[in-house]
Amino acid sequence: MNITKLLADLQDQHDRATAQAGELRDQIEHLTAALAETEARLADLATTRKVIAELAPAGGSESEPPETNTATRPS
Repeated sequence: MNITKLLADLQDQHDRATAQAGELRDQIEHLTAALAETEARLADLATTRKVIAELAPAGGSESEPPETNTATRPS
């Protein structure tokens, strides 16, 4: 193998590695943005669950309808 061929092969490998590095950087950027969006959604869901838990009556069951008092009070 002559030096010119060796240098050309090395340049080809360098070019392919450079292209692959660029593609991986793009994937990392996309995944980082997707992760940030998902983490924000998780934080929103945790906050929503906390607020609902604080507003829900203690010991209440999801299957029971809210209590209503239809009896009239004695005067």
